[in-house]
Amino acid sequence: MKKTIITIAAACAVMASMSSCSDYLDKEPLSNPSDQTFLMTETEMQMALAGCYNKLWLNWETMTFFMALDEASDIGYDRNTNGLQIMGQGSADANVDIAKNYWQGFYQGISRCNFLINNMQRGEANVQAATFAQIKAEARFLRALYYSYLIELYGDVPLITEELTLDNSQQARTPKSEIVDFILKEYTEAAADLPTTNNPTSGHATRGAAFALKARTALYNERWQDAISAAQEVMKMEGTEYIIEDDFSKLFTYEGENSKEVIFSVQYLLGTQVHALYRLFGSRNALAHSNKIPAYQLGDSYECIDGLQIDESPLYDPKNQYANRDPRLGYTMAVSGSEFLGYQFETHGDSTLCWNYMTNQRVDNLEATHAYATFSGICWRKYANIDDKDAINDCQMNTILIRYPEVLLTYAEAKVKAGEVDASVLEAINKVRQRPSVNMPPITTTDPTELFYAIARERKYEFAGEGLRLFDIRRWKIAETVMNQPLLGRMKKSCPDKAPRVDEWGTPFYDDIPIAENGESADYKLRVVDIRKFDPNKDYLWPIPYIEMQTNQALVQNPGYE
Repeated sequence: MKKTIITIAAACAVMASMSSCSDYLDKEPLSNPSDQTFLMTETEMQMALAGCYNKLWLNWETMTFFMALDEASDIGYDRNTNGLQIMGQGSADANVDIAKNYWQGFYQGISRCNFLINNMQRGEANVQAATFAQIKAEARFLRALYYSYLIELYGDVPLITEELTLDNSQQARTPKSEIVDFILKEYTEAAADLPTTNNPTSGHATRGAAFALKARTALYNERWQDAISAAQEVMKMEGTEYIIEDDFSKLFTYEGENSKEVIFSVQYLLGTQVHALYRLFGSRNALAHSNKIPAYQLGDSYECIDGLQIDESPLYDPKNQYANRDPRLGYTMAVSGSEFLGYQFETHGDSTLCWNYMTNQRVDNLEATHAYATFSGICWRKYANIDDKDAINDCQMNTILIRYPEVLLTYAEAKVKAGEVDASVLEAINKVRQRPSVNMPPITTTDPTELFYAIARERKYEFAGEGLRLFDIRRWKIAETVMNQPLLGRMKKSCPDKAPRVDEWGTPFYDDIPIAENGESADYKLRVVDIRKFDPNKDYLWPIPYIEMQTNQALVQNPGYE
C-alpha cells in the first residue's frame, strides 16, 4: 500500500520496541489522547470523523477533486502544463502527479475511516446509541465515496477495511465488481442510521446522499435495478427534502448553497479551507486567469430552444450563434456577447474596448488583447462569482458533489437500460429540462435508443463543469471518439458561417469548417487549443502510481503503463 502508511506503521513499531527501556515510556500522554485511548468520548469520535471528511478537500490547484476531472475530458481544458493536461492529451505515465495525488488522498481518507470504524467501540458506552450509530454511518458513507472514485479512475484497487501494519501492507488489487458490491452495501447500511433531513450547508452525509451516490455507482457499473431502487428512495423525498430549483443559475452562487436541490456538497470557509475558482475560471478583464476553460465544442453541443440540434434547427443563426439556445448554455459558460463578472465579455479580436458595467465606462478589453485570455473564447460561469472579486484566491463557495437532477437522470437511464420505459422515465427527464429558468421542450419519444441518447445529451447540458463528464464518456465507451479530435477555440475575428455536424451524443464535428493547422495563427479559422489522443487499450483507466508499485509489490499495473 502507500509508503506513508508503512512509514507510520514502522514508526509505531520502533516506539513499541523502546517501551521496555524505562517505565516512564509506558505512561499515556497526560494532556492529549493516545492511540490506545482515543475515541473514548463523543468529542474524540467527532474529531476523528472530521478527519474523515477532511479528504473531501482533496484538490487540483484548489479545484475540488471531482471538478478537475472535466478538464481531462472532451468538454474542458487545463491551460497549465501539468498532469491534468497530460491526462487529457493521453500521454500520461505512472509518474503523473495527479494520479499519485488522487490515489494517496483517497486512501488516506479510507485509512482514517477504517481507524474510526474499527476502534470507536472503545467509547461506545460513553455515547448515546443513535449518535454512535450516526458517526459510524458517516464514516462508512465516506469510505464508500472514496472507493467509488478510486474504482472509476483506476479500475481494480486494493479493498482495505482494516488498519494496515508492516505485516499486511502488501495488498493485491481486488476486482472492481467486488468493490462495487461493497460500496452498494455500505451505502445501503449507512443510510439506515443517517438523518433524513436535507441540510445542504451542514456538510454531513444524509440518507438521501447515501442513496443518491449508491444510484450513481450502480449506474456507472450497469447495476440497473440497484440504480433504479436507490434513485427511488431519494425520489420519495421530493418536495420535502429535495427539489428542482426554479433558477438554475442560483445553484452556483452563495445564494444557492442552501438550495434543496443540493444533496451533498463540499464545504468551504475562510480560515478553514478555501479555493480559487474565481481566479481559475474568471475572465482577464475581471483580473482572473481563465486557465481552466470549456472547450469551444461544448457551446455547439447545446440545442436550440425548439429542442433541435443546431445543425437541424431553423432558429440557429451562425452570425449570432448563442441566440435561441438552451438557457443552460448561458448559465454554464460565459460566451462572447454576454455580461460576465461585471464586464462585457467580448473575444472578437477587433474589440479592443468593452464596457465595465460596474462603473458604466468603456475600458481596455483584455479578452481581445491579452496573450493568456481564454484560449477557447469561452469561460466557465459556474462557480465564478462576482462576490469573490476582492478575494480571488479565498473563495468560500461550497462545491456540489451531487444534486437532485442527477438522481432523476440516473433513474431514467437505468430504466431505459433495464428495458422498463414508461411514463415515469419521461417525467424524470422533463422535470430537469423544464424547470422555469430552462423550460426546454419536453422529451416525448418512447423509443429506447432515442430516449437513451436524449438522456446522455441531457447529462452533458445539465452537468457540464461539475465533474461528471469523464466518467460518462468512459462508461458509454465514446471517449475514443470524442477525445481523438483537437480541442478547439473560437475564431479570433470571425465565426463559422454554418453549424457543425452534431451527432446523437451531442458531439459537434467540424468536417467542413476551417480549422487552423498546428502552430498556425489564423483570424478566420477555429483555433486548435490542444491536441488530444486517446488509446482505448490504455486510457480508459489511469495508471497505478509508480511509487505505489514500488512500495506495494503485490500491485499489478494497468495495461499500457508498464
